[in-house]
Amino acid sequence: MAKILVVDDEPSIRNMISAVLRSKGHEPIEADNGVTALDMIKQHSPQLIISDVMMANLNGFMLREFLKQDQLTARIPMIMITGLAKEAGAWESDPSVEYLSKPFKISELMTLINTKLQENTIT
Repeated sequence: MAKILVVDDEPSIRNMISAVLRSKGHEPIEADNGVTALDMIKQHSPQLIISDVMMANLNGFMLREFLKQDQLTARIPMIMITGLAKEAGAWESDPSVEYLSKPFKISELMTLINTKLQENTIT
């Protein structure tokens, strides 16, 4: 299926999302912060990125900005997950990014993943 990068500084959330992705036939790749994510993106060329917003070193918004600067990574679809979405300004930051507030249901995440992967296949 799809190679999906999961970026979150909380191991329990990262592991849970990766386990669900594996169970659905996807190939999850993990990074614990945005800096590591940039290296993983170069090495693995994921088809989708699921990222926490609030992380040390390089947060989700900054990661998105770095990706937009390179035409090879600018079109990678992204889902950002955060407990502080409204307070962080997530809803106004980038209309091409989907946002999911913590706590979330796995079914909500899977719906977004399927939608983003389908959109990316069509375009």
